[in-house]
Amino acid sequence: MSNDIQPEGVSDPHNNNAKLALWLQQVMKVPPKLAAASVPQTTTKHDQSTEVELLLDSDYHLPFYRQLPDFVMALLNNDQEVTLRYAPLLYHLAGCRQCHESYLDLYDAMRAAVQPLEPRPLLGQGTRTLEATPQRMLAHLCRSLINQAEAVLLQARHDGTDESSTARSLLQLALRISTHIGQSNVRRSALHDLIRVATLFEGPATPSTENPTIYSYTPVLTGAGGKRSFGKVTRGLAEASARPPYLPQGQAVIYVQTKSLEGSIVQRGSTLELHLHDLDQALRGQYVQVSVPLGALIEPVHWRGGNPRAVRSEVPVDASGSITIPLGETELQLTELEDYRLLEAMFLLLEVRRADGGDHTSR
Repeated sequence: MSNDIQPEGVSDPHNNNAKLALWLQQVMKVPPKLAAASVPQTTTKHDQSTEVELLLDSDYHLPFYRQLPDFVMALLNNDQEVTLRYAPLLYHLAGCRQCHESYLDLYDAMRAAVQPLEPRPLLGQGTRTLEATPQRMLAHLCRSLINQAEAVLLQARHDGTDESSTARSLLQLALRISTHIGQSNVRRSALHDLIRVATLFEGPATPSTENPTIYSYTPVLTGAGGKRSFGKVTRGLAEASARPPYLPQGQAVIYVQTKSLEGSIVQRGSTLELHLHDLDQALRGQYVQVSVPLGALIEPVHWRGGNPRAVRSEVPVDASGSITIPLGETELQLTELEDYRLLEAMFLLLEVRRADGGDHTSR
């Protein structure tokens, strides 16, 4: 490496720190085409995920990512040797945007847990429970588990191995932990990448050649003020309430919506039922198929037909655009708060389309 170029903000080009800064600048400024040219022709697209990875080694990401919690704790404890013990990680953070963002998020969350601004209850009064753990810390833990599942899957794909069981366990753990996050907006943030990562080994949710008339429903969550407008009725769904939302007749319900359309998921006995309304004219008189991309992660649910991505309606959509579709059976109860949040997370995405097999006219 030439020492003739003086890095920005450095006065002594012969200083060792200046040489290091110059090297880091050169690494970070390598354009993608130039970096790709330095890689053997046998390199796959997966190996070219970042510019720094092209210059170093594609196998380094996951081991460094796992060092982040210990690194952050060493910083919080003012460890005088942290820069020496974690020097390789520091180089990695300088060039990996994903790990650097995770480091910042993890540092904030762990600092809030280890060095709180307000007094915490004494040990023995529930501080060891997930409910007593700061919401942001739980959210970060969920995101970390999901990111680690993605790293495991990508590394396994690169190595030609099967780590789907490990990745599935990490995603399931993230789902379970998310049920202890009371604030719905924080819970949604915690599971932001769940569907994307889950579909890495589950495969695409739907073939692109199918009918383009697809309704993508997501749960209706309460806002910061504790209320959310759902259709023409405003229901007071308090964030801090220790119970799920209920229909007027006292039945627990998960509300879902897509654009201007509304629906709901209720439970009759052990059966989960999906109720949809005002479906398009093209679907009236037709049988429909429901896809729940995250359905395979919740093992206690036994889906109708055995495939959560292809639950077929037993009757066609009626003339008003309404239909009730039994989805499956489960021992989980919508009336139980943790079960409710787990099922709500499972329905982060619910897709409805016309079923295969041609047109079916309602009788």
